[in-house]
Amino acid sequence: MASGGVRRKTRNLDKEVVIGVMESFKRIAEIGEEECLLHEKFTTFHLKKGLYALAAAHMDAVTMDAIDWWSSYGSETPELASLEKKVLSQPISSSSAERNYSTYSYMHNVKRNRLSSKRADKLVFIHSNICLLSRFSKCYTSGPHKKWDLNPESTNLEESSTRPEEMI
Repeated sequence: MASGGVRRKTRNLDKEVVIGVMESFKRIAEIGEEECLLHEKFTTFHLKKGLYALAAAHMDAVTMDAIDWWSSYGSETPELASLEKKVLSQPISSSSAERNYSTYSYMHNVKRNRLSSKRADKLVFIHSNICLLSRFSKCYTSGPHKKWDLNPESTNLEESSTRPEEMI
């Protein structure tokens, strides 16, 4: 049962999950053949063929850490196992959520207390996307405001505007 008492669907019957897996394979694969290989290996894993059919693999899936499980049983599908280890070993961080809360508190403050939460959410969304888009501009990689968002605590605006080579 999922949260709220809703019965969970199996992975292959949940259309949203299947579409997500296929889209992620498309993004990860560098060439079409690699994407087909990942689809094939995922089918082997999902249908529990080969090593995945062993009773020990089923028991260990419940008791072992996920990375250890893939290290033990991933030899059946080494391409999928290396991908799973990369995904599972990514550190979990709440920094992006904290950054959004900080931006939200900046938007919805004492002076803007009549701002609706829906509108504040939209402003935070716009602010975050403008920051992301600015990373693809030329002035982000060169010029006086180069990589301005890497250290938001210190601004070098005074230094960059007083250097003679920048003023030309």
